[in-house]
Amino acid sequence: MPIPEFIVELRKKIGHDPLWLVGCTAVVVRAHADDAARRADAEAACETVGTASDPNAPRVGLGAVDASVWQAGDGSEDVLLVRRADDGLWAPVTGVVDPGEHPAIAAVRETFEEARVEAEIERLAQVHVTDEVTHANGDRAQYTGLVFRCRAIGGSVGVGDDESIDARWWPSDAMPPMRQVHRDAIAAALRREALAELRVGDSVLPVVAP
Repeated sequence: MPIPEFIVELRKKIGHDPLWLVGCTAVVVRAHADDAARRADAEAACETVGTASDPNAPRVGLGAVDASVWQAGDGSEDVLLVRRADDGLWAPVTGVVDPGEHPAIAAVRETFEEARVEAEIERLAQVHVTDEVTHANGDRAQYTGLVFRCRAIGGSVGVGDDESIDARWWPSDAMPPMRQVHRDAIAAALRREALAELRVGDSVLPVVAP
């Protein structure tokens, strides 16, 4: 998908200066099925994390991508991931919330646009603030990210637009390397906590149940 038109118009006024945006992440799950990726696929993905340092990839914070297979759950659920076109890394579905759009509606919309999967919202899992992102064209942005745990209810997984080069289900106990912000989002969604996690970098703000 192209850069949202409202961002294009804003960039005409502010150039590459930092822009604060609202983002959404859809951690879409289903019961584990045989067509999910295998641990060998995750191990193979460890050999490709160098794509994150490509000059055309966005620069996100200072941390390197951990090139290892990791476990987000017990394997009873699969997680929908897309392989991003900009940095070659696997990630949950993400997107920018349009002006006036509810973030939950944006998460469902992005899931179908990027991965051809129909989903429904189960709960808000996390609210986070990202590191500053510098895109390949020089645009700088930072995001308030709302992470939703979603359930797949239809569709057939596949690449839906030019933001991704692959899309598939991954078992939650054998996940491929990805940026830490996405690992944290998936972990929060799979924990099944009733209250959303409030994360700032490596810190989690305390939340007290009413």
